[in-house]
Amino acid sequence: MEKNNKTLLVPCDFTEVATNALQHAAILSAKLKAKIIAFNVVKKEKDIVDAIEQLKNFVSKACLPKGIEIEFSAKAGNIYDAIKEEAETTGAIFVIMGTHGITGMQKLIGSKAIKVIANSIIPFIVVQEKPVTKDYFSKIVVPVDFTVENKEKLRWAHYLAVYFKSSMVLYVVNITDEVLLKKVKANLLFAKKYLDEREINYEIHIAPSVNKFSDSIIEFTNKINANGLLIMTTKDPQFTDYIFAAAEQQIIANTAKTPVICINPRTDIKKYVGFH
Repeated sequence: MEKNNKTLLVPCDFTEVATNALQHAAILSAKLKAKIIAFNVVKKEKDIVDAIEQLKNFVSKACLPKGIEIEFSAKAGNIYDAIKEEAETTGAIFVIMGTHGITGMQKLIGSKAIKVIANSIIPFIVVQEKPVTKDYFSKIVVPVDFTVENKEKLRWAHYLAVYFKSSMVLYVVNITDEVLLKKVKANLLFAKKYLDEREINYEIHIAPSVNKFSDSIIEFTNKINANGLLIMTTKDPQFTDYIFAAAEQQIIANTAKTPVICINPRTDIKKYVGFH
């Protein structure tokens, strides 16, 4: 069998949600022609061999389709650094991580739970339940707001659309502040032009002005039976690293249990005005 050059990293803590993440990764693997690396973090170097054996046993019970290329890896250290380093060392396209929501994520990756996602330049796909294989990622909600980073996630919308024939649902924040509204309109215009040029199907919906945007995104995603949410992590200019706002945490732990694709702003490409 020909080796796959692309990589998907799946952190495994041997729980049910880790099995769910592996099953999502299997679908992505088949579409993207990528291998899966099942990954575990241990406290001491001497535990690595046992961890890899546990991983092999765990994956064998995950009911994955035949023909999926899977490798196994374990590293000693803290999970916050280890996942980031493994993802970047292996050149992963995505890290697919299972969670029970914010509480489950805290259990999975410690007190710096959300930060482990935002600290890496690699996008994360955070899942809660087993995948629905039919029409996987066929309808993805893409929030449109006033931030500069808003444009960057369109590259990933295009990437997913190429492989999954995804239709994008642009969900636009409804605000009255004239300065911010001008930025929202500019971002929406950019998004329309970007998607039109690449012949990606999309529709536009305006959020209700009375609701908190994060609440309305979740409600809307559930209402239209979307099977993906594409968001950006927040960059706070007062800090040197990325942080998640409370709204983003709520979206990741959404009650609809929709998979969330988390894109981290890339400071190394900020100098470019557009994307190609």
